[in-house]
Amino acid sequence: MSKIFAESLGQTLKAYSKRFAVSVTDFANKYQYDPFFRTEVNVVALQVAFSALLLIVVSVTAKVLYHDASLALSRGIEEALSPGSAPGSISDSVAAELASMRSRTVVYATAVIIAVTLILSYIITRIALLPTRNALESQKQFIGNVAHELRTPLSVIKTNTEVALMSAELQKDMRATFDSTVEELDRISEIINNLLSLSASIRPERIEFKDIDLGEVVRGVIEKLQSLTDSKRLEVTARMSERRVVWGNAIALEQVVMNVLKNAIIHTPRSGRILVTVEPVHPDHMELTIQDFGAGIARKDLFRIFEPYYRGDPSRRRGSGGSGLGLTIVSELVKLHNGKITVRSAEQRGTIVTIQLPAGQQSLSESGAAERQRENVSEIAVDFSRNGNRTGNNSS
Repeated sequence: MSKIFAESLGQTLKAYSKRFAVSVTDFANKYQYDPFFRTEVNVVALQVAFSALLLIVVSVTAKVLYHDASLALSRGIEEALSPGSAPGSISDSVAAELASMRSRTVVYATAVIIAVTLILSYIITRIALLPTRNALESQKQFIGNVAHELRTPLSVIKTNTEVALMSAELQKDMRATFDSTVEELDRISEIINNLLSLSASIRPERIEFKDIDLGEVVRGVIEKLQSLTDSKRLEVTARMSERRVVWGNAIALEQVVMNVLKNAIIHTPRSGRILVTVEPVHPDHMELTIQDFGAGIARKDLFRIFEPYYRGDPSRRRGSGGSGLGLTIVSELVKLHNGKITVRSAEQRGTIVTIQLPAGQQSLSESGAAERQRENVSEIAVDFSRNGNRTGNNSS
């Protein structure tokens, strides 16, 4: 009977050992290959470690407090047993010493607990967000690689189509089909360029910054979009300040101006007008403003215009030719330049996009020279309004 029991127990233990080994192997494989599971395990382990540290801090604090209190009581008893001592004064001194010890210990323990909490909270947050951060980086890198691979075949297709369009024997319906194909290829190329810009915006170390004449960038973009503005008979007015140098990357800034101005052109009605302004607003910042008088953006859509692929109705539907990435690219590139973008819009009244960028070194030096020159200028200000009857002088 005992032999049968021993064999049964051995088989049971063997089965459980096998299951345990399989479970450990599955756990190790999942921990190695599943980043989210690995993060969950790490976070739980850190929380357990955090709880253990708190218990250790509380235990050490209690031990120190007990030790100090025991010493204080021992000294109080020794003083009470010594001849000529006053029991009342001894008890008061012991109580004051115990209160001081308690306050000091609580302060030290609180400081240690806060420090441990902050450090472990930071570590837990970093570990918890690591898979998401890596996934986002891999996703954008994948998009950039795919976009690069697509550019060459699309370029070949477009070239072949344009060569076919040069044939004088091409039938009218076939020519219309090829023209439509070229337009769609141009739209796909624009989407690919936006994807590449979005991919590059997360790698600021690859982008070179220097003094850039923002006015020249704006002029170049206006020239490139000339055919589009002519087809809609739009009037584009550019007002440039003499100081317009910014600290940035020419290609990125051209992409910013191109996307915003093209949006304005698309959503401005035929024979409308667009105003582009470049001027300094602070000693260390330049401001680019693009104002159109078109359809405007609805309030419910205005707070989502920087989301990728978002299109509001009806101003941002696919039929307008946009990719849904233009303003996302603008937002990322402006952020990359440590700038600021503001969009104000009202339906049927138009949209104003304002972009502030850090001034370039040349603009900063010119600003300083202008301020030094102004120090030698005297000014007089006269208020001729109804309530103003005073004249102020300011001479330097």
